[in-house]
Amino acid sequence: MGGINMNIFHVDKVLDRLDQMIENAIAGNPIESQFDETKMSALETKLQKYLEMNGRSSRQLFEEKVRINELISDISHQTKTPIANILLYTQLLQESNLSEQDRKCLLALAEQTEKLNFLISSLVKASRL
Repeated sequence: MGGINMNIFHVDKVLDRLDQMIENAIAGNPIESQFDETKMSALETKLQKYLEMNGRSSRQLFEEKVRINELISDISHQTKTPIANILLYTQLLQESNLSEQDRKCLLALAEQTEKLNFLISSLVKASRL
């Protein structure tokens, strides 16, 4: 009976140490209290390495998100002027004496330019979400 109580005591001690390791990890505190050759120490080391890798991954994802947002903003900025110019020229051409076929082409050009403008604006809005 004494062996069973010792095993339960040992399991409780291991579970208490694991609980403390997780609490330290949640709080952002060092996990490893002192290094020794036990399995518990090896587990602490592995958990610490995992948390460090996870932290790096989170930072990398954040940095990538920032770069994507900057790229989308740059694309948006770089396309506004050409789109505005195309719309301006289509309006100027609409005031000209054009054939019916030319007017249809000009209308299609204006509609497609407006669609492109809408898509780019939507892309910028989506990136902000």
